[in-house]
Amino acid sequence: MNEKPDKRGQRGKKLFGFFMVLFVLGLGIGIGTLVSDRVDAVAPPDDSRLQMQTDGKPVASEGVLALSEAFEEVANRLKPVVVNINTEELITRRPSGPEQDPTNPFFEFFGPNPFFGPEQQMRRSLGSGVIVDPKGYIITNNHVVEGATKIKVSLQGGKEYSARVIGADPISDIAVIKIDGDKEFPFASIGNSRATKVGDWVIAVGSPFSLDQTVTAGIISAIGRTFSQDAGPSRGSFLNDYLQTDAAINPGNSGGPLVNMNAEVVGINSFISTSSGASAGVGFAVPAHHFVRVYNQILEKGKVSRGFLGINYNDLPFTPAMAQYFGVKQGSGVLVTRVVGGEGSDEEPGPAAKAGILPEDVIVEFNGGKVDGVEDFLVSVAEILPGTTVKVKVVRKGQEKEFSVALAERPSDTVEDSRSPFNFEDEEEAPKTEIGLEFDNVPGQIARSLNIEGGAYVTSVSPGSLADDAQLIGHDQRGYGDIIIEANGEPITTAQDLLNSVRKLKSGEAVILKFLRVIEQDQRGGLAAGTYYTSLVKP
Repeated sequence: MNEKPDKRGQRGKKLFGFFMVLFVLGLGIGIGTLVSDRVDAVAPPDDSRLQMQTDGKPVASEGVLALSEAFEEVANRLKPVVVNINTEELITRRPSGPEQDPTNPFFEFFGPNPFFGPEQQMRRSLGSGVIVDPKGYIITNNHVVEGATKIKVSLQGGKEYSARVIGADPISDIAVIKIDGDKEFPFASIGNSRATKVGDWVIAVGSPFSLDQTVTAGIISAIGRTFSQDAGPSRGSFLNDYLQTDAAINPGNSGGPLVNMNAEVVGINSFISTSSGASAGVGFAVPAHHFVRVYNQILEKGKVSRGFLGINYNDLPFTPAMAQYFGVKQGSGVLVTRVVGGEGSDEEPGPAAKAGILPEDVIVEFNGGKVDGVEDFLVSVAEILPGTTVKVKVVRKGQEKEFSVALAERPSDTVEDSRSPFNFEDEEEAPKTEIGLEFDNVPGQIARSLNIEGGAYVTSVSPGSLADDAQLIGHDQRGYGDIIIEANGEPITTAQDLLNSVRKLKSGEAVILKFLRVIEQDQRGGLAAGTYYTSLVKP
């Protein structure tokens, strides 16, 4: 009787296990189905290869998209007219060494060693340019083609032409070259650079690092950028003003166009300011109002002419003390230190001298525009064609005078013993050491060479002193340096004269110093000097 209950219990256990298996299987299938559905919701298509979207919706705003499209349109318009320029220049060098030394016995008896003759080397360079006329005239930089014996120009698509130089202007660093073809060439439109404003978008196109048809974008960082005579990229660059941009410009971009958003050329990329040789975000372009004038004169006359006033000027800062001394109410101007062909001169009178302008006149207006400084003034004069009559307003001893001046043509190369015992005997009365100026009587030999009666011969200037701030310099062994000849209009013929002038000043009063700066020797071997003005305030 006990066996039957045991069999029924075993059957029950088997049935329970069977149903549990079915339950687990059902649960697993349900979970699997749910997970599968969720995965299918985000799973890629059966073909798992990547595909580029063709109907993607823009994330950026309409304004951003419009700007991007504008860049694309401008770049497409410029590519056919921007060219790659490759030049070759054959350089001949004669090696130095004992074989070429005339004092060498071999040279004396046999002449130069034929095995050490001149070396010839081919120098290649790369630049850019822009076609500006359907006849094939191209504007580029002078430094791109200067000295080249062979010039090759490549257009979009790789078609190559030989080019010849029509003319060049080293001062503006602009050159005009020409290619010839069997049909008209595409050409660029020229924009109004004077309407260009800081913040305007611009595009630079060129061949940096041999990568032709390269486009970079940026803004105009500054306009009318000028340089002093010693600070610019070349000797004549102080006669130009430049557009400054942060559009990347690198070696090979030289001569390429800087273009506004109307696809108009507003500048020719010329140089960069960098310590590494690559773009640092400070590039400079010759503006259209300069290169158009240069281009037209080269085609019409074969050369570039610039206006010439015929003065020497003070290129040191025109300080408030100097403005007060000369009676210049506007506080700025260009101080005339000499007029060409002035009184007592054997030179032919220049335009300023003929008009009546005198040394110590301060030019405050030129051709209707206010004169703020030397750099802007020089650019304004150089821009005007010779023979043009302009109005020049000056301040002479506090009174304004206006002159009509017919400008001449700027010359191509116009630029402009033992010490006598003297010490400060009265230490209490001597100028304070903060002035940092030491001076003596002018040595007789130097006075005779300069044809002056005397002056205060600056022997040394302390670094960081007031005299150093006034840009005075002491003399070196060659005799080059400063000689003070006037203080507040009073002649200075000895060192004692200058000391007395300074002693009379109260603390905080200014002294205007007129001085000669000996900077070179003349053709006869004597010393030559320019006239300058500066100011000091007694501490």
